[in-house]
Amino acid sequence: MAIRERLRHEETIISDHHPYYATSQRLIHYQEIDGREELWEIPYARLTSVEVVKLPRHKMMVGGTMLIVGGAVMSTVGFITSWLAILAGIGAIIYGGIGREAYYQIHADGMTKEEAARWRLVYWGSGSFIRTIRTVTGMDPEN
Repeated sequence: MAIRERLRHEETIISDHHPYYATSQRLIHYQEIDGREELWEIPYARLTSVEVVKLPRHKMMVGGTMLIVGGAVMSTVGFITSWLAILAGIGAIIYGGIGREAYYQIHADGMTKEEAARWRLVYWGSGSFIRTIRTVTGMDPEN
């Protein structure tokens, strides 16, 4: 069975980012796994927010730590450039800690942790879909 066969009477798909669909009435997460259908939905009235979640860049932070340790070791020998390495390491740790956009999290009233994990959309490539949701629900940050 396809997603269009699971829509309600007079319900239409406004936007999609497989396996997520924004319809005229609700959000749908629809998958066919090994011939079995899985469908979850959130009515727009239940939505509370859509947020961008940032995660730290661990590799950058590890690199910054290594620069600091290397700079500290070099300073015992008397290298002048050791202070530059320490400062660059501090900068790398701060920049890595700020993080980068990882995913969009859709929040709704009464959502469990399991449901929250299901409603995470990868950040890259889903911006248009999220803009549609924000526009339909009136959560558009540009207005």
